[in-house]
Amino acid sequence: METIIITTEADIEKIIERVIERKFPKPSISEVETTYSINQVAKMLKRSHKKISDLVMAGILKTTIDKRIYESSIKNYIHEK
Repeated sequence: METIIITTEADIEKIIERVIERKFPKPSISEVETTYSINQVAKMLKRSHKKISDLVMAGILKTTIDKRIYESSIKNYIHEK
């Protein structure tokens, strides 16, 4: 026997939102790592844009896909010097 469920669009939207939130929880702010541009890092470390770009190209400073440098990578670089 088939069951027919009558509902509203708003109820369906709420159900979908709950499912998405459970399957793909948003990371808390503390889980999202801060990133910096090459220019920002150059100013922080008092180095040239070219020097920071070279460190990125050498893989010494780890970046996101769009070339933003991870804060943890900067800290590791500073401590390894």
